[in-house]
Amino acid sequence: MIEELSGSQSIHSRDAGTITSESPWGFHPEWLLATFVSVPLLATMFWWLGTQYFETRLSFSEFHQFAVLIVAITAGGYQLYFWVQRNNRHLVAKSLKIPLDDQIPFWPSWIWVYSILYFVMIGVAVISMRDAAYGVHLLFGGLMALVIDSVIFYFFPTYVPETFRVFEINSLSTRYLAFIQSMDNNRNAFPSMHCAIAAYVGLVIVHIPLIGPALGYGYIAAIMVSCVVVKQHVIIDTVAGTALGAIVFSANEWLFSLS
Repeated sequence: MIEELSGSQSIHSRDAGTITSESPWGFHPEWLLATFVSVPLLATMFWWLGTQYFETRLSFSEFHQFAVLIVAITAGGYQLYFWVQRNNRHLVAKSLKIPLDDQIPFWPSWIWVYSILYFVMIGVAVISMRDAAYGVHLLFGGLMALVIDSVIFYFFPTYVPETFRVFEINSLSTRYLAFIQSMDNNRNAFPSMHCAIAAYVGLVIVHIPLIGPALGYGYIAAIMVSCVVVKQHVIIDTVAGTALGAIVFSANEWLFSLS
């Protein structure tokens, strides 16, 4: 059943241990500064792991260049996500919840899979890049997934039912989940951007000879499960997001094969 939410109604922020109303937008400048300061350290670690355990041909400087590009695309993608939230409020948001969603338990401890594993596996994809040309190709595909998702968010705003985001903050996991939810206003749910990027990155990992398909497909499945058990998305969101990531990956590989 599709439920509707007017563009003027605000949902969820942490208030006395629950998620109930409006939340702040975007990143704080000091968070972005910390991210950029950490780039040289991460790039050096990626270079060492790539040359020691993978068949990468990227140089030390190229790893640093790609690390900067990835941070810039990630930060820009999030800002695009928040821009859409701020500018699609004139449209009526819908919920795509189905009865099966009500049967899925709430497991806040999966927020660590949802958030931390997500970036770890992006790092694995970066470490395994075989050369600079293929790295640019992968970045382009990831950016396309972000843009397509954002266009859908703008013209078809969707939300997770408010009852899914009301919970007691009684553990480190629920506190962290509340923090994650404080950065959005719950209008960009379908298709799940989290699942789209996870599917795209997971399929990249599937084709890494040293790792193979088990880790790549397992990662995609883990992110899909985490999205619904922490109630960040409903089932339709996750399936659609995963399909979008797979389609973008396949189309991008086809374009690369023509070059």
